[in-house]
Amino acid sequence: MSSKRVLVLHCPAGGGHRAAAHALREAGVGAGIDVEVIDAFEHVPRWFGRGYVGTHLGSTRHLPWAYGYGYRRLNRRHPVGDSMRRAFDRRIGAGLLRFVAEQRADVVISTHFFPLSVLGQARLAGKLPAPLVGIVTDYAAHAFWAEPGVDMYCTAAGGAAHDLMRYGVASNEIATTGIPIRTAFEQVPPLRPRSFDGELNVLVTSGGFGVGPMARTIASFAGLDWAHLTVVCGDAPQRVAQVRAAAAQARVRADVVGFERDMPRRLAEAHVVVGKPGGLTSSEAMACGRPMLLVGTCPGQEQHNEDWLCLNGAAQAVAAEQTGRQLDWLRRTDKLDAMAAAARRLGAPTAARRALSASLDCVASPAHAA
Repeated sequence: MSSKRVLVLHCPAGGGHRAAAHALREAGVGAGIDVEVIDAFEHVPRWFGRGYVGTHLGSTRHLPWAYGYGYRRLNRRHPVGDSMRRAFDRRIGAGLLRFVAEQRADVVISTHFFPLSVLGQARLAGKLPAPLVGIVTDYAAHAFWAEPGVDMYCTAAGGAAHDLMRYGVASNEIATTGIPIRTAFEQVPPLRPRSFDGELNVLVTSGGFGVGPMARTIASFAGLDWAHLTVVCGDAPQRVAQVRAAAAQARVRADVVGFERDMPRRLAEAHVVVGKPGGLTSSEAMACGRPMLLVGTCPGQEQHNEDWLCLNGAAQAVAAEQTGRQLDWLRRTDKLDAMAAAARRLGAPTAARRALSASLDCVASPAHAA
C-alpha cells in the first residue's frame, strides 16, 4: 500500500471540502502513503473559480432562501440539464483534466462534486486510467454527486448512501466510512458523567468563513453566569471585532478568536458546541462526543445534516436568540448527558483512514481496472 500515490482534489466552496482533503493527507502521512492535496480551482479559469466561490458564500450568507431554492430545484435528475452541465464542466475543467492526467496517480479522490463531473467523463472515455473516488462531506448527497465514471463513493452513515442510490449509483460502489476528520480528534477524551453540573465551556463556531448569527447567539447568554464561551470566528477578521463588541455589550464571558488551527484542543476543552451543522463541524463534534445546539442552519445540505443529527439525539435546533436559555434548560433537566452519549455513538473518528483504505482498494480491484 505504501508505494501507491494518491491525488486528493478539493474546491474552496466552504471549508469542509478542504478540511476533509487535508484529513486524508494526514492519514496518508501516518500510513507512509504519498498523498498530495490540490485545489481544483487552481486549474480552471480564474473567473470561474472566483465566481463559483463568491456565489456560494454570498448566497449562503446573505440569501439563504435563494440558496435553498436552488439546491432543491437542482437536486434531481434532469437528462438535458445534466448533459449541458457536464459539457460545460468538461470545457471549464480541461486544464484540470490535463493536470490530473500528468500526475499519474494510482487513485484520484475528490471531496467536492465539481471535479467528479470533469474527471468522471474522462474516466468513461478511457482518458483517466486511475480509479476515481468521491468523498461526500455531508450527511446527504445532492444529485450533482452522482456522476457516471466514478468508481467509488465514501459516505457517512445517514442518508447520503440512500441519496446516491436514488440517483443511480450501485450499492456496491458505496463505502460507509464516515466523513474524514483529523486524527487528533481520536485523542479527545469523552466527557465524564455529570460533566454538565457546573460551569460549562461552550464552543461557538461559525464554519471556516465566519458565517452565522453569532452576535445574537452570544447575546442570548446574557445573565447566565455558568457559561464561559469560546467563539471561533473563522477566516473573517472583521467578525472578531464585531463579536467582541457583542460579548462586551451583553456582558458575556467570551474568548473570541479568528481562524482556529487547533480545533481538537478547543473541542477537548468544550462541554457543548454551538454553531451551524456543517458536515465537518458536526463530524468533529460527534467524534469527540460533544452535544450540539444548531443555529443559523442554511437550507440545503445543512438542513439535511440538522435533521439527521436531531433525529439521532446528538443535537437540538434552536433560534439564535434562545440558545442560552435552551442550553440552561437542557443542563437543568440532565438531557445533555444523553446527547453526548448519542454523539459519541454516531461519531467516526477513524473515517479518514477508512476512506483512504477504501479508495486504495479500488486500485487492486479488477472491477475498477482501466
